[in-house]
Amino acid sequence: MELTISRMAIPTRPTTDEAPAPRGALLACAEVWGGNRPVDTRVDLPGVRGVLYSRPCAGGRGGDVHYLSVCSSGLLARMCLADVVGHGEAVATISSEMHAQLRRFMNWPDQRRVLRELNRRLERIGLSAMTTAAALTYYPPSRKLSVSYAGHPPGWYFNRARGAWTRLSLEHTRAARGELVDGPLAVDPDADFSRRSLRVNIGDRLLIVTDGVLEAPGAGGVQFGAERVEQVLVSVGDAGPERIGAALLKALEAHGDAAMLTHDDVSFLALEFVPGPRGPTLWTVLRNRLFPPRNALPDPG
Repeated sequence: MELTISRMAIPTRPTTDEAPAPRGALLACAEVWGGNRPVDTRVDLPGVRGVLYSRPCAGGRGGDVHYLSVCSSGLLARMCLADVVGHGEAVATISSEMHAQLRRFMNWPDQRRVLRELNRRLERIGLSAMTTAAALTYYPPSRKLSVSYAGHPPGWYFNRARGAWTRLSLEHTRAARGELVDGPLAVDPDADFSRRSLRVNIGDRLLIVTDGVLEAPGAGGVQFGAERVEQVLVSVGDAGPERIGAALLKALEAHGDAAMLTHDDVSFLALEFVPGPRGPTLWTVLRNRLFPPRNALPDPG
C-alpha cells in the first residue's frame, strides 16, 4: 500500500539564520556507532551530513535506539532509528542485537537483510518487545538512497530542485507468500521487508522521526501529528538539518507548553546529501582500507 502526501511548495531561497550546530561527529570506516542514550550531535557520513537527536522521556537510557555505520571501504553509509515498546532490559537487548547485525552486514548494500536477520534473531532469543524501525542506506558514487521501514512512520524527503517536501513512503508492501510485510520487528519471525530506492541530488534533505514526535500531546490531548511536522518543514524554507532540528524541537515544546517532553522518548534524524568522497571510487576504497580515518564521534556511553 502506497501512502503519500500532497506536495508542499516552499521557498528555495537559502536562509541566513541557521541554528548553531551541535557538537560535531565524524564516523570512521568499518564503524558502528549508537545506542539508546540521550544524544544531540551533528553527524558526518560519506555523502551525508545532518543532526541526530534523541531524548529519553525519563532521562538515562530510553526506548528509542539509534545507530550509524560506515562500511570498511568508507563509502556505504547506513542509518537506523528504532522505537521499542517499553524500556529497560528489552531495549538494551534489542540495541545490542541491532549493533551486532549492523556490524555483520555493514558491507552489505541492502538494509533489508539487516531487518530480516534482526527480526529472526529476536524471535530466537524469545524477545517479544514490539519494535518499529527505519533503516536507510546511501551510496555516494551513484547517489543512490535505499529506505526500508519495519512498522515505522514514513519520513519526509525534500527535493531541493523543486522546492518541495513529500512523504517518503514505500511503493510496494505486498508479499509473495502472504506473510507480514514491513511490519514491526519481534511480531512475526517470517516477516519480510520491502524498500524504496531513489537517486538523490546534492542539497536534497531527509527527516525521520519516531512516534514520540508524532504523538507529543498538546492542549486537550491533541497530538502533534504529521501535519504539524509538515508545517515546520514549510516554515523553515530551504534550511539545513541544524535549523530543521531546532525548529522541530521548538514547535514540539510550544505544542506541549513545556520545555521537557515527558510523554515518550523523542528522536529524529535530519539529513542533507552533500558531495561524497573525492577521487575515483577504487582509489577511495584502497585508501580507506589501507589508511582508515580515525573515529571522531563522541562516546555513546
